[in-house]
Formats: sequence, structure tokens, C-alpha cells
Amino acid sequence: MPRKSSARRARAMRDIEQGLKMLNAGLRRLARDVTSMRMAGNGRGHGRRRPVTRALRLQGRYMGLIRTLPLRLKVQVKAIRARQGVEQAIRKARSLKG
Repeated sequence: MPRKSSARRARAMRDIEQGLKMLNAGLRRLARDVTSMRMAGNGRGHGRRRPVTRALRLQGRYMGLIRTLPLRLKVQVKAIRARQGVEQAIRKARSLKG
């Protein structure tokens, strides 16, 4: 009787090992496919980048500068932006930044 149970255990272990090997191979294939899909993009090609407008560039500069200022100085710069425009606000933020 003990021989049958040990034989069953050995067979079960082989089956588990074989299943794990198959799972490992499948996961490797999946990872390779996902990587190649990511490299290929969305299928429409790279296309051209839209040009960055002057307004968008100014907005980015303004946000980058105001982000680092303390709250009291942010309020000053925002007031200047409302009265005089983004370019003046950028100048003021640069001068306040030091």
C-alpha cells in the first residue's frame, strides 16, 4: 500500500513541476508580446508633434515658477497676473525666487 501512495505523490509532483514550467513559458511569451506591443505604440505610427504655442509656453513657465513660491508670494504674483498679464507675473516670480 505505501508504494502506491508514494508513486501517486511522485506523479503529482511531476505534474505540478510540468505545469509550472508551462506557466513560466507562457508568462515569458506574454511578457515578450506586451513589450513588443508597447514598443510598437498604438498602431498609428509616431506622427508629428503639435507645435507648442507661445501662450502654452508662457503658461508652463508661469506654473513652474509659481509652484515653488510660498503662499504669500503666490498671491502677489497672481494679482500681478490678473492686472498686468502673464509676462509681468513671470518677471515678478523670477525676481521673488531670487
